[in-house]
Amino acid sequence: MPDTAQSKLLSASEAAARLGVKRATLYAYVSRGLLDRSVALDGRTSLFDPGQVDALRTSSRRTTRGELATVITSSITKLDESGHLYRDQPVSSLIERGLSFEQVADLIWQRDHLVSNWTLPESLRSNLLKVRADLPHMMPTLERLRVATSVASTHDELRSALSSAGFAQAGRWIMLAQSMSLLLGRQRMASGAGVAQSFWPGLIQESRRPGAAATADRVRSLEVAMILLADHGLAASTFGVRIAASVRADPYSIVATGLGSMGGALHGSAALAVVRLFERVAESGPSAVVGERLANGERIPGFGHTVYRKADPRHALLMDAIADGWPEDSRLDTVLRVTGMVMDRVEQPPNIDLALGALAWLAHFDQRVIAVFSVARTAGWIAHAVEEMAERPVRFRATARYVPNHPDPNRLDLSST
Repeated sequence: MPDTAQSKLLSASEAAARLGVKRATLYAYVSRGLLDRSVALDGRTSLFDPGQVDALRTSSRRTTRGELATVITSSITKLDESGHLYRDQPVSSLIERGLSFEQVADLIWQRDHLVSNWTLPESLRSNLLKVRADLPHMMPTLERLRVATSVASTHDELRSALSSAGFAQAGRWIMLAQSMSLLLGRQRMASGAGVAQSFWPGLIQESRRPGAAATADRVRSLEVAMILLADHGLAASTFGVRIAASVRADPYSIVATGLGSMGGALHGSAALAVVRLFERVAESGPSAVVGERLANGERIPGFGHTVYRKADPRHALLMDAIADGWPEDSRLDTVLRVTGMVMDRVEQPPNIDLALGALAWLAHFDQRVIAVFSVARTAGWIAHAVEEMAERPVRFRATARYVPNHPDPNRLDLSST
């Protein structure tokens, strides 16, 4: 490392002082993977990146009581308020260039080409259609996605190839997004249709309602949503996926792990709360609904984010695509009125859930909006699983500190029996 570069690094004493910890704690951070350590030209002196030290200090200050904080090295996504990056490429640029969801998935997976053959094998397609015909009409969306994952698994004889390279090439598992969309749909899509195009019919709950027609701009807005949601660092579902990959679960079990977190109201189902908000606004008007929530001290869904303090850049990108899809729809004006009304009164920026909920409300996805998030995030889960396969196995092992229960006077005493 050149002397000029090393001169910008911090010594161990400087890094410890900046973090407000002892040197022993500093090196504990290194051993836990929370901080990287470089060695000076003398081969002995430890040096630390000031930017990384400051990031660790900031994250420590943000940690709330009872929250577990961990840092995992990843080269997939960089989060930034000015716009996040996939593999060092601005996501906004990928959207402007018109890349498809499949092409972005290939980029995230670091495949050799950017045009995937996502056509389902005929045997898998046939089985999925048979299974779909037997499913209860009212079966929840997430349950359908889990069934699709299980069916796809039975068609992949290489699902147990668990080396990092073997995992990345594990047969048909990259077809999971198509399998999920097919199990949601009402009709057999043309072979070779893109994920967003084949996905649309299965999301629409009532095709004759205004705004549900699959125009090119509307399908593109769905694709933009899926691109923006493909990965977002170590969200709850993705962290679960990394743990499953660490113990060397097969690809389909790993995706099923991610789906298990998607039903959470604070994660995959957050956009559904936005849909319900707009439904109420349509009945009672923006002022009445927003005013009631604020008067009751209720949180308005779709605003604020644990990562972004000023703005979630994904919101504006998706809203631009939505505006192209529903330019003459009066409901779009309702979305903008609600957004402006809340922003004038609450110091929290709109997030991706607000835009996704608006898309679902305009297109009549209703409760199936959770499938948009889930199918899109499958791309990120796969990338994180492949990345985790290159790490030491079983590296996540939290330690539980046993705390005795307080005596309960109403508890049955069995000591004399």
